[in-house]
Amino acid sequence: MKKLESFKDVIYLSLSQSLPSYLTSLPGVRWHLASSKEKLKLLLKTQKEVCVIVQSDFLNVRQVQAFLSWIQIRQDISFIFIARNIEDGVYKLNLKGHPVFFLKESESDFIPGIVTRCLRDRGARGRRQERCFVQSSVMLKKSTIAYQSPTGGGVQFLREGRMKDFSPGGAQILCEGRRSLIAVKDFLNLIYQDRSGKWVSIETQVRWIASSAEGQQIIGVQFLAMSA
Repeated sequence: MKKLESFKDVIYLSLSQSLPSYLTSLPGVRWHLASSKEKLKLLLKTQKEVCVIVQSDFLNVRQVQAFLSWIQIRQDISFIFIARNIEDGVYKLNLKGHPVFFLKESESDFIPGIVTRCLRDRGARGRRQERCFVQSSVMLKKSTIAYQSPTGGGVQFLREGRMKDFSPGGAQILCEGRRSLIAVKDFLNLIYQDRSGKWVSIETQVRWIASSAEGQQIIGVQFLAMSA
C-alpha cells in the first residue's frame, strides 16, 4: 500500500480509547483519540480538514443524523462509521453528497484500504446498499468492452476468486493465485453461481483495489449488466 502524500489528521471516537489492529499500521495518519462526543467537539476546534472514524457496537439512523448535523456547520469534516451491526435504514439515508462511509467490523481486512482511499480523496462514495456476506467461487475474465479499460482490450486473463460480499450494486472479490494486471476502471466479466444454483454472468467495472493482510489482491466491482 502506497503511503499518503502527507499526514492526515484522523480522530478515532471509541469508548475503548485504543486503535484496533487493522488501523494501527495505516500509513500517513496522525491519530487523535476521543472517548466521548464532548472530547470530539474539543478536538474539532483545533483540527481542520479532519476525518472522524466513529466506532460502535450498533449504528442506527438517529446516531448518523446527529453527526450529519455537524457537517452542516463544518464542510471540512468526513465521517467513517465502523460498527458490528448497522440498522438497515442507515443505508437509505439521503447523504446529499456528504463524505460519509459505513463499514462493518467483519470487513476488517478491507477497512485499511477503504480508509486510505477516503483520505486520498479519490472520489470514493459512501455505501448506499446493504451488503450480504457470502462465500462463493467466481471466475473473472476481460469484458467484451475491455477496449475501454485502462489496461486495454489486448490484455487477456482468466482467473478464479471468491466473492466476499454482495449487494444489488456490486461486490468485493478476493482474487486467488498470482496477481494479474488489473487497474481501477477496468471492465471485467464476473461469472458466479447464485443461491438457486443458476450460473450468472455480470459485466462489471473495477472501482477500487486493495490488499488483504496476507497480501492477496482484493477488488471492489460495480455491476453494469447481468445475463443468465
